[in-house]
Amino acid sequence: MHMHRLYRHLRFFLRRFFDKELTFYASSLSFYTIFTIIPLLLIVLTIVTNMPSFSEYYDNIKSFIFSNLMPVNSEAVAKHIDGFLQNSVKLGVIGFSMIVVASLLFFQNYEYIVNKIFHTKNRGFWESITTYWTMLTLTPMALIVSFYLSSKLATFMSEYEVSAWINLVAIFPYLIVWALFFLLYKISANTQVHTRSALISSFITSLVLSFAKGLFVYYVFYNDAYATIYGSFSILLFFFLWIYLSWIIFIYGLKLCYMMDRACKYQQRPRQ
Repeated sequence: MHMHRLYRHLRFFLRRFFDKELTFYASSLSFYTIFTIIPLLLIVLTIVTNMPSFSEYYDNIKSFIFSNLMPVNSEAVAKHIDGFLQNSVKLGVIGFSMIVVASLLFFQNYEYIVNKIFHTKNRGFWESITTYWTMLTLTPMALIVSFYLSSKLATFMSEYEVSAWINLVAIFPYLIVWALFFLLYKISANTQVHTRSALISSFITSLVLSFAKGLFVYYVFYNDAYATIYGSFSILLFFFLWIYLSWIIFIYGLKLCYMMDRACKYQQRPRQ
């Protein structure tokens, strides 16, 4: 009897979780990401460079961002993006306006998708702008603090034999991704999300993303068909593919967060 009930719950969960619309959402966000990635990176890196006390962590933050944008051939992608960033400084009023419009369209699309998953109403225009602008400006500061703490902790722990074997430099990037996902899952939806739901779902999503990154590197390394056919252009193809896969994983993590949050709220509602 218990096994039958467990099977019914599991089947119900899987049917609700694997929604074919989520892949369409990932495609839409990937499309807008291509147009907004340069202005968003420009904002993040500009904030970092304007904090001279932490300028020594600029390269670490930049490397962290590019390694998550493209797990393989990240140096080549970083070189292209660096060129785009340098060109963006020379933009005129019209070019800057186009970037602002593209960024607004991205956040509007993201807002719509998140609230569609959580079955909530969209925020007002200015409330949305304030929320995501705050998140966008806090992200580089959080990265700076994370790398600062990791370097200080690594130096402190290396002085003791018991903890010297712990490689915080290798662990911290995964913790940073988990923290960023938690922040996004917690505040993106226009509703109160339980902290436990956001913590667990973001942790699972960050693990899946790390596992997928390893598989993606293995696939690209051993699959030379695209490199043979497209040559150096294959780097961009893999770059676009990874953006799409990353959004799929992130969106399914949002769905998991919603289902866990709904279960928590159902358990906490007053019994009659």
